[in-house]
Amino acid sequence: MFPSKQRELTSEERIEIVVLHQQKNSLRKIAALVRRPLSTVADTVKRYKNTNSVANLKRSGRPRKINNSDSRYLKLCSIRSRRKTLSVITEEFNIGHKISASRSVVNRALHSWGMLGRVACRKPLLSPRNIKTQLLFAKEHVKWKKKQWAKVLFTDESKFDLFGSKRRTYVRRFKNERFESNCLIPTVKHGGGNVMIWGGICVNGVTRLKRIEGIMDKKVYHSILVHRALPEGKKLLGKGFVFQEDNDPKHSSLFCRNYLASKEKSGDVVRMVWPPQSPDLNPIESMWDYVDTRLNKTERNSQDKMWLNLEATWNSIPKKILRKYIYSMKNRCKAVIHAKGGHTSY
Repeated sequence: MFPSKQRELTSEERIEIVVLHQQKNSLRKIAALVRRPLSTVADTVKRYKNTNSVANLKRSGRPRKINNSDSRYLKLCSIRSRRKTLSVITEEFNIGHKISASRSVVNRALHSWGMLGRVACRKPLLSPRNIKTQLLFAKEHVKWKKKQWAKVLFTDESKFDLFGSKRRTYVRRFKNERFESNCLIPTVKHGGGNVMIWGGICVNGVTRLKRIEGIMDKKVYHSILVHRALPEGKKLLGKGFVFQEDNDPKHSSLFCRNYLASKEKSGDVVRMVWPPQSPDLNPIESMWDYVDTRLNKTERNSQDKMWLNLEATWNSIPKKILRKYIYSMKNRCKAVIHAKGGHTSY
């Protein structure tokens, strides 16, 4: 009697069959000795004669639902419209083909081309002029040395919400912990309030943060230039430091431009001409994310506590972190050149 439940032969059993066959035993005798069907013994001996091996041959597996041509068609459909959902792509494919493919089949076909569903990054809209200007800036500054970037004060404003964050936030969790409280980003209607700040960074340290109350217009920004940006930039980097700012309308107002022009004429500062719509180039944008991830989340129940939290986190930024981001300017410029003036991963 053979075992009632059929199972695949082990390597040891196959070797035993081959050895018994080489010892001139008949197939029927071998089947009785190893307690296996005659057909199984015959197949094992035949496989060994043909392949000189007792290992299983490669199995063909289940036939594919769609062929290579269908797979290329799905790839083309996805490339033509990157925002189509998997359900829409599957539906459109099934309408035009005799076979009916499931979402999982279509998904596997797209994955085989390396086309994966991902969250779209949010980046500023770039006009052809913006792309040209950004590329020109990158080409002009890609050869700057560290000592040149060490003379630059990078400045910017940012808004921090009391609840949640507009910046992408990652958590590490197990599969069934999606809605655990410590894995969520709490939200409230209308944002729950926020704190607007201005700050500057350089290799020698940070400026004092400026809390902006109300609307920041050209007069408020002019006051920041007079009482905060230029005096603290000079203190950190010395006379004739390079001042960077983006092209926000209040920054580019005639009122503020004339003031900076007068200071530039007297040799107090050198204004860096910055390309519009280019946060990828600005290291202080990365610094805001750095600050946001290190804020004390328990101190967000009021704007005043949030401000103290921001100020403490800002003043504790190590110089090595500042230098890491500022000295990344060379790589940022290279990335812009590689992208031909377009968006980068920064």
